[in-house]
Amino acid sequence: MKAYNYLLAGLMAACALTSCNDDEFLEEQPRTIYTVDTAFEKSSQVDAAIARAYIGFNYMFGFHNMYVEGAAASNLLAGNGADVIGGGQAYPHMAAGQFSNFMSLNSNTGDFNTLWNELYQLAAEANLVLYGAELVNWNNEAEKAYAIAQARFFRGWAYLRLGECFGGVPIVEEFSEQLKFDYGRNTRQEVYQFAIDDLKAAAAGLPEYPRQAGRAAQGVANHFLAEAYLAQGVETGNNGLYNDAIAAAQKVIAAHPLMTQRFGVRANPMDTGTSGFLGVPNYKEDGNVYYDLFQMGNYDYDEGNTESLMAVQAPTYNQWVADGGNVYMYGVTVGAPYRDFVWNATETQPDSAGPWHDNPNIDMNQFVGGNQGAYLGGTSWGLIGSTDYSDEVVWEGQFSDDIRNSQIVRCDPVVMERTSKHYGEICKKEWLLFPSALMRVSCKIAMQDGWGWDSHHAFAGVQTFCYQYGRDMYVARSAETYLLLAEAYLRAGDQANATAALNTVRQRAQASYMYSSITMRDILDERARELAFEEHRWPTLLRLDKTGGQNPDMKYQLENYTMFTNDLAQDGIVPQWTLFPIPLTVINLNKEAQLEQNPGWN
Repeated sequence: MKAYNYLLAGLMAACALTSCNDDEFLEEQPRTIYTVDTAFEKSSQVDAAIARAYIGFNYMFGFHNMYVEGAAASNLLAGNGADVIGGGQAYPHMAAGQFSNFMSLNSNTGDFNTLWNELYQLAAEANLVLYGAELVNWNNEAEKAYAIAQARFFRGWAYLRLGECFGGVPIVEEFSEQLKFDYGRNTRQEVYQFAIDDLKAAAAGLPEYPRQAGRAAQGVANHFLAEAYLAQGVETGNNGLYNDAIAAAQKVIAAHPLMTQRFGVRANPMDTGTSGFLGVPNYKEDGNVYYDLFQMGNYDYDEGNTESLMAVQAPTYNQWVADGGNVYMYGVTVGAPYRDFVWNATETQPDSAGPWHDNPNIDMNQFVGGNQGAYLGGTSWGLIGSTDYSDEVVWEGQFSDDIRNSQIVRCDPVVMERTSKHYGEICKKEWLLFPSALMRVSCKIAMQDGWGWDSHHAFAGVQTFCYQYGRDMYVARSAETYLLLAEAYLRAGDQANATAALNTVRQRAQASYMYSSITMRDILDERARELAFEEHRWPTLLRLDKTGGQNPDMKYQLENYTMFTNDLAQDGIVPQWTLFPIPLTVINLNKEAQLEQNPGWN
């Protein structure tokens, strides 16, 4: 959060250069009274355009309330409808509307169009920076090289995601003010190679560590380069690319070791201070190193977090008042609407409608905010939530003993109504009318004990505990790099090193069980344990097989673990598609050439 102001200052200047609407894939044209040539007269204007790219990039992380703040591509990228997260309400009568009800999806589904547009808009922003960088005079070549490296990082990342999600797509590598309606599809292999070339150039031109919190550096570029090599290796069958992925991942790990000891703002027993309007003590005695990773003030490399590769910077309340900008409304967007839960017929109780239903029955001193308070994560509308696979399945049996499964990290909420016979007990699914709606409360989303919440946390004065001012969001951590490394070794046929890489993540988690060998599905399980609410799950699943393949690992996850088929026990279908559809609006706008649709979509 410390470096937030530079993004807002850049946005004010850059808004004059670029804009976004449903046609941006076809029209990379700034809407302004200025031409591009006159808009770029000095190097600071290029950095302003870079800031605009950062803001577009940042919107694709976190979970956005699309009703209030717009951008919704982050929810889809993060895996809405896949195996780890889904719609947060999970009621049977809402089943048909679940994104994991694959029968309801088609090439007109808005989220696909939004994702396509936002990725191409980011690539257009990067092309604009590259164009402008050649028009202005620079104080020195190093600053020009840094600007170009940041732009190529964004463009490389955008095309990596486009290739993973949509397959072969048109590559637009130069900025143009001319309308074009005859795009053709490049192959997926060509798209991946384009991303690799950009990410390699970015890694070579970026500093070893971020110049400012929130800016790209070598670590995050090499991380996504490793992922791009993996994707290209799968697509082409060239096993040598897995060695390239290993090399890139090892560079990241060498510069960004995992955090293995408690650290940061809540780890010092000598700290007697407090934080937030509730005056909660800073020191968290029952915390652990994994918990510390998600505490406000611990997200950035320059805050002592060596594991952090890059984090989206969120404004404090004072910064937000001064400059505006995006605040992640986790309290509205993510989690179950616990206040709506009611007992089933067997558990009906005369003085209690449900575990968290009526605030008059809740001790508001113990649970500030009651059924919309910090303990339950806030006033969720149930837009995004964790699946049973993420909450339960991956922790079963020998996997239960793990600090990532502790109550401080993934809380099973207790019954808060004092009039209930179950008061103070962990709520059980079998007590509820809609058991599938019960979810655990993640420390990645909720600051449960009230620490750090600003007094201005409410939305519209009535939706309490919504805004978490100053709470950042990871773009990537080196823990994920270890799991990319494990996958690269596995695909290269090196089972011993693959298992060792995955077990390194488990060792930090103080897990009692260690693998003796692994499969790709074991890696997917470990990613769910380590990276739930962080990783871009759909790109992970969609890149697991080459174009034209059946992607059995993805289909296994979707058949067995989505909210529609598993949590809600509905009769779903295994999708016949292995890529997202090219949005129909894009196909129709490209009227002078045919863009072929991906198989499995109408």
